[in-house]
Amino acid sequence: MNGEQTVQKQSLTIGLVLLYILPPMGMAWLVVFAISEWIDLIKQKHDFQKDFVTVLLVMMLLASIGAAISNRQFTDLLSTLILIGYLGIYLYTVNHPHQLPLKRFIWLTIFGGIYIFFSDKMLHFLNNSSPIGQAVSFLTGHFLFGYSGKHRLFGSTFNPNYACYLLILALAFLLVELLHAIRIRNKKSVVLMLVFMLILDFGIYETGSRAGFVIMLLLKLLFLFKLNRRWAIAASFLVVFFAPTIYQWIPRTDVTASSMDKRIYIWKTSLRIFMENPVFGTTSFGFREESTRLAGYMIPHAHDLFLAIFSTSGIFCGLFFIGLILISGYGLVKAQRIKHRNKYSADLFLFALPTIIAYGIMDLPLSSPQIMIVVLILMSFWMRYMKQMELFRSLPDPLSSFFGKGELAEKRKEKETASIRTLRDHL
Repeated sequence: MNGEQTVQKQSLTIGLVLLYILPPMGMAWLVVFAISEWIDLIKQKHDFQKDFVTVLLVMMLLASIGAAISNRQFTDLLSTLILIGYLGIYLYTVNHPHQLPLKRFIWLTIFGGIYIFFSDKMLHFLNNSSPIGQAVSFLTGHFLFGYSGKHRLFGSTFNPNYACYLLILALAFLLVELLHAIRIRNKKSVVLMLVFMLILDFGIYETGSRAGFVIMLLLKLLFLFKLNRRWAIAASFLVVFFAPTIYQWIPRTDVTASSMDKRIYIWKTSLRIFMENPVFGTTSFGFREESTRLAGYMIPHAHDLFLAIFSTSGIFCGLFFIGLILISGYGLVKAQRIKHRNKYSADLFLFALPTIIAYGIMDLPLSSPQIMIVVLILMSFWMRYMKQMELFRSLPDPLSSFFGKGELAEKRKEKETASIRTLRDHL
């Protein structure tokens, strides 16, 4: 019984570790707890948490049902099942905050990035010519999907671009930890983190992602800005001055023009799909069928986060997503201006959240369930942080009440007050 209780209390941690080491098993593990969360919600053991991410997922879920019915493609309801799974995982994360403290999530993500780098070297020894070898490659995430050509690092993530985003997120977290270590003058930690940073930098470069290289550079400039603004300004001038040289360092610059032409064609096709299905979109499964009809070949996704949401979930979800970005942007700015002793969390979200949008402009890493789950966990911390720091006290009542200041929240005031100190320990 004690063993079962331990597993239950560590379920999110175990799931996150498995996501990096044995991705399919990690996804299956978390789906089981998503199902248990839905059962608890039906039995009213937990509240159905109300925040922007929850509403967006519900809207996308309803849009997928609408698309399947309006297009009479009931196989597209598979997208609905996937969204139900994502929503269940998100709600489980929100309703069990003690299972995965923020610090643990950060370091698991950092070590996950380091594992991706080293696993790519080790897993190449697998023999993929036999069925057993292919099965092992799939279980370890080293079975390549959606890309062929010269080797690019992807480790346990199925695709180099997916690996790149997880490495970028790990780097964002590591830079915040490094910033904190420098501020408290922990020299041993600084040296160790610099070694970790070199590993992550080299890994990002080896993925061959041009967008990843640029985001890596921008994260370093943001780090310098937080450390010393004069250094950041000087570094920015040097980057501009040596831009032609830096461009030569960017991986795969020889195919930039052809890659951009393909990307633009995909974006135009995605826009056409949205224009033909403006209300509900097509769902992620329907997108592939529509792209085959319009382009003559199957395009797996829109290769752009905004176009993906508009084309697969329709205009209402797309506009709500843009609203979420604007509100989160406002929250990030306000969090930087709040004067409190520990600005660690404010810096963490400033480094991490923009990477989702920055990488999403040129690609769609969220098409990977492995990455989507990690991002949902990150967003659960962000939603909780915005609520606890009362970033929306000055906003109109309807929006403030959305974050728990309305009538329903007043009824739960005593319950929230009792747990607020404990929750802050996790942030």
